[in-house]
Amino acid sequence: MKAQIRRRLFAAAIFLAYTLSPFPSALSVYAFEDKLTEAEIEGTLEGTKLNEVFAQYLATIQMYDPERATRMGLHGSDELLTARTPERVSRQLEALKRLRVKLGEVKKAFMYPGIRVDYEALDHILEVDIYELGNLGALARRPQQYLEPLFLVYQMMSKDYEDYNTRAANAISRLKQFPFVLEQAERNLSRPPDIWTRQAIKQSNDALNYVSDFVPVFRGFIRYDPTLKAQVDETMEKVKAALARYSEFLLKDVLPNSDGELRAGDYTYGFYLERLHSLDMTPSSAHSYSKKAFKQAMKDLQKEALNIDAILTKEKGWRGVLDKLPKEHPQAGDVLKVFQDEMDRAYQHFDEHKVVEFPRQRLLIKRMPGFMVSVLPYVYYAPSFSLDDTRVSELFVLLPPDSAPEASREKVLASGFNYAQIELLTAYSIMPGLHLRSFEASSNRSRIRRISRQPVVTNGWGCYAELLAEEMGYYSSYWSRFLRCYVRALRAARAYADSALHTKRWDAQQASLFFQDNLYMTKAQADAEVLKISLTPTDAFTYILGMDRILEMRRYYERTEAKYFDLRKFHTLFLKMGEIPIDRIQEEMKRIKREESKMIK
Repeated sequence: MKAQIRRRLFAAAIFLAYTLSPFPSALSVYAFEDKLTEAEIEGTLEGTKLNEVFAQYLATIQMYDPERATRMGLHGSDELLTARTPERVSRQLEALKRLRVKLGEVKKAFMYPGIRVDYEALDHILEVDIYELGNLGALARRPQQYLEPLFLVYQMMSKDYEDYNTRAANAISRLKQFPFVLEQAERNLSRPPDIWTRQAIKQSNDALNYVSDFVPVFRGFIRYDPTLKAQVDETMEKVKAALARYSEFLLKDVLPNSDGELRAGDYTYGFYLERLHSLDMTPSSAHSYSKKAFKQAMKDLQKEALNIDAILTKEKGWRGVLDKLPKEHPQAGDVLKVFQDEMDRAYQHFDEHKVVEFPRQRLLIKRMPGFMVSVLPYVYYAPSFSLDDTRVSELFVLLPPDSAPEASREKVLASGFNYAQIELLTAYSIMPGLHLRSFEASSNRSRIRRISRQPVVTNGWGCYAELLAEEMGYYSSYWSRFLRCYVRALRAARAYADSALHTKRWDAQQASLFFQDNLYMTKAQADAEVLKISLTPTDAFTYILGMDRILEMRRYYERTEAKYFDLRKFHTLFLKMGEIPIDRIQEEMKRIKREESKMIK
């Protein structure tokens, strides 16, 4: 009787477990077996329990953090903003702790191997969420977070995940609540780091100056209804007034007391290495790794500069060669079209070379709104919301303002949008880079893997894509190879500064001088690098480590499979693993290949 009950429970659970598993073939086999072992039944039941905990996690996020829920692709609370109050943080923290206890009661050992990885991914998500809510003090320390709703509202209107009018109504609702969020900042902020406050002031002023960027995205919503137009106009005026008040508050009340520590420290840096990235590395070993990578990258850059122009390199070093980089570029009005044409060429090129699959997901290339300028890099890939059924990604491109002097516009275009640079940006951001990576990861059956955050894999793949484009002959100029070496050196420098700053080997001034002395940056450019690094401990490190690990895996299969090695199959299998740690990808790929080998035999 007990066995019959368990089998009935198994039959009821099999569909839920199937939707969770990224490897449905194994479950399909078991589902049609005449006889099921106790271990197989237990494994599926435990997988169903995991699914229940995950469903409760999504409900918790939607309840306490509606903005994050939207970015995940959960739209039940799209009309609400996240409350920036200690009470909300405390309640969410307790709810997540209870969920992690419940997750610990699930018996991981009985699960199928692929679902066991999902269990570990969810455990890491919960652990990182709990740590950040309980230890980082973001409400008091991060003035930027109170401005985040603006970018989210813009993204809501840019994407196509549900009816336009519904999205517009929800976006207006959020904009109406935005002034209250800035009022919460006045109650919460206390002694943030100086450079964080200064950046938030600039971000507030940019938002105030470019709030008109929001008007076009609501044009279709208000076109035939003067009442709605008046409502939107009134809301935008209140947003502008709130931004002006917030900027003044930061300048007069917060900045004079902004003496907080911007460095994460060994413990937090080590926590991210171990729990977010699942790396077997200490902060010291990460620092040693990045230091060695930086030295090697600078040697490679110097070597490539000698290949370009040996005489100039001996006279002025690699910087002289960089200054010689051809400046031909499209006109400002043609930049977006050139990116579109380059994307089409990249799709065709890599399809012909059969080294990656074709990304069947929309990508919209847009001019970057002015209020994003102080926050994002000048070419920024925004992936689709993870759990959306209709997925639309965006590439935001920062173009010089139309009102800027001609000489200033020419300088921006020549340095950032010369044709060699556009090729490199396309390879990194679109194909075979982040857009392809996003498409493959979001296609995974496991919803856990789709919402997980794995910078080592994502950032590493983007860097690897630049190298792959070079290997496959995509670049039309040898200058693109030189630029790739330069960018590699820049990323290695960021990784080195990241580890040195956050482990408190350097202070902010030392980190800034490092960029000025080694990368010939101006003080303003170097300070901007330090700012970005200070806000995201370990993120800069993931670029160099991720690329190195992907190359190690590829060389392993090239060596072990020899003439049977298929590069496209390697890439596809790697990318389809979804958002799980790089070590787990390596283990899962080996497991799947072992199973394939047994089937062939």
